[in-house]
Amino acid sequence: MLRWLRAFVLPTAACHDAEPPTRYETLFRALDRNGDGVVDIGELQQGLQSLGIPLGQDAEEKIFTTGDVNKDGKLDFEEFMKYLKDHEKKMKLAFKSLDKNNDASTLMGR
Repeated sequence: MLRWLRAFVLPTAACHDAEPPTRYETLFRALDRNGDGVVDIGELQQGLQSLGIPLGQDAEEKIFTTGDVNKDGKLDFEEFMKYLKDHEKKMKLAFKSLDKNNDASTLMGR
């Protein structure tokens, strides 16, 4: 009975310490080439290029200067995550402003 109750109240998944990494964490780890917990401009440029996302130096520098809230020359995970969330929000708003009839056909070429 105790085993059943424990399984019901605390499923196995709840007993694991670590949750699977988010897409932000996965990307941050890929960019953090030396594993020090921060991304500098060189790591950002190399990482994006190795992921097949060559944005160009101007765009990469804009990401860096916009995201580096404390101006220490590095992006920590919190800064990185905030930048991505803010950017995604802006992209969604831009999409909605283009999709006047809310059917996504504006950008799908229909």
